[in-house]
Amino acid sequence: MTLSRLKNIIIAFLVFLALDSTSSIWFEDTGGSFLTLFARNRPLVSESGLVRNFAFPMRIIAGNGDQQFHMVYTGMSDNKVREFCDEMLISILGRNDAPRIGAPNFGAVLSEHIIIYEYAFEMPAEEFIRALGLRSSPLTQSMERFNQIVFSPSYNINIGVNIYFHNRNTGAWVGFFAEGEEVLEGFFSSVESMSTNTPGITWASSFLLDFDPNPYNNLFIPTWGEGGHHYLIGEVRPAHFDSTDGALQHTIRMNLMSFFDNPAAVYDVRGAVGPFAWADGNTIVRHFNNNVVEYVSYRRDNRNTELLDDFANVLDFIAARDVFMTNDFYLSGFEERNNERIFFFDYILDGLPVIFTDALKNYIRDHTANALTVRFRDGNLVAYTRLAYELTLSRDILDTANRDLPLYILNSGLDLESLESITLAFAAPQIDSISGVGIMNLWVDFRMQDGISSMESLRTYP
Repeated sequence: MTLSRLKNIIIAFLVFLALDSTSSIWFEDTGGSFLTLFARNRPLVSESGLVRNFAFPMRIIAGNGDQQFHMVYTGMSDNKVREFCDEMLISILGRNDAPRIGAPNFGAVLSEHIIIYEYAFEMPAEEFIRALGLRSSPLTQSMERFNQIVFSPSYNINIGVNIYFHNRNTGAWVGFFAEGEEVLEGFFSSVESMSTNTPGITWASSFLLDFDPNPYNNLFIPTWGEGGHHYLIGEVRPAHFDSTDGALQHTIRMNLMSFFDNPAAVYDVRGAVGPFAWADGNTIVRHFNNNVVEYVSYRRDNRNTELLDDFANVLDFIAARDVFMTNDFYLSGFEERNNERIFFFDYILDGLPVIFTDALKNYIRDHTANALTVRFRDGNLVAYTRLAYELTLSRDILDTANRDLPLYILNSGLDLESLESITLAFAAPQIDSISGVGIMNLWVDFRMQDGISSMESLRTYP
């Protein structure tokens, strides 16, 4: 290397250091510089991109300031509104901006354009940050868990979007701000997208209807026009039913072989009575008469896995092994105890949740309380239990939801202060393995804070 070239390299390096020193002054409020700006909170490279799905909300609600709201359960499917909001979250949570502690004027927030993420459980802030691909965030220093994220516009002094993390159980609020006209424009476009892509059903706010003077107790109530909501009913079939063979052993066996590494090594372990069952020495798979499939693995490889690792492994397992799983689903809860982790999932059809009728609950209660339950022990997936129903919309059978629910709530004497949630859902019935097709209509489920729930029909008859 020539002397002049060496001098040029040294000069270039000194210039870079000077720029970095200057930039540390420019970015002193963020504690960064050119060297740290691009390194700090760079998204982590995960072994599986599926960890992001852990941060997906159970449902998204959007309102455009006219007291009408739209709602959709997105499950694990792609969703443009969620993609935009997630990128906004990554941007603001990856900075060192100090959060605002305290509740906003939520009554005013509900009256404006708004997007709300709602979770079926209390989301741990640490795991949420990691699921978004960030190493750290001021959020975790201010809030341990939340079950709601509220996005609302700001176009007065500061232009952008306010983002509030809210724990409905504790009443805690933590706020951030995403600045910029492009952010605000994207927010409005997302609200408009929700209103045009979820036709037929609108939701009303219990606070804006003056049902409850406290906006922080707000619940959303499904409504429809004067003629009611006309919808295609849901149809449910056993996932391993063959119209030419019925739910016979041969059909079920062929459908369940994907759970095994080597189907040629599988042998029948049913015995004289009991469910259909097959094994290969490390794994046993059972198919019960109530259409519940149970996978149990006896392999043990003690590994120190994290919560998100196990969650991603669930989604990988479903895609690779449960090849007859065609339903969309959402994470409805999880538990961690001792050396075990348990994940609970429930089904979605046409943007609405699927809940079980009492008859179906009793029919499957010895095996599962959710559509899908997955158990890990020491990092190993040891049990996978699923209600093997295939859910579709009818091609031509319509029903009508025409009950005036706001009026029903007013006249029923429901204690709104004790009402925890109102859920519009398809109700999955009990069907036996040789019946062919079951019918799912829309019902509304009122759940009280003490856990008691009641399902009401949406159909009023002359």
